[in-house]
Amino acid sequence: MTQTTNSKELMLGEVSVIVRELTVLQVRTWLADTINPNGQPDIVDQALFSECSLEDLQRMTSLTREQIDQLRPSELRRVITLSMEMNPDFFAFLGRLVKPAAATA
Repeated sequence: MTQTTNSKELMLGEVSVIVRELTVLQVRTWLADTINPNGQPDIVDQALFSECSLEDLQRMTSLTREQIDQLRPSELRRVITLSMEMNPDFFAFLGRLVKPAAATA
């Protein structure tokens, strides 16, 4: 892995994945998109991993949807782990949002 300012590179076989720290604006955009989704949500995208959605991984990384679809869950776990390392505030924020929603369900 190579460290640059706010990103790290992760190699998954021949695939180079850049994992980035989200900006505050990117978190705001994520929240707006979550509140007002376009189209029907994909249950695999939303629920395959408990930590985040596959769409979230696209926001935090250089991975495309097509690349994600070709990776194994074990490989995506490595991406999620590094994404959590690079974005602890985003994941803490996500946890604070999910906790109140779960309490009202």
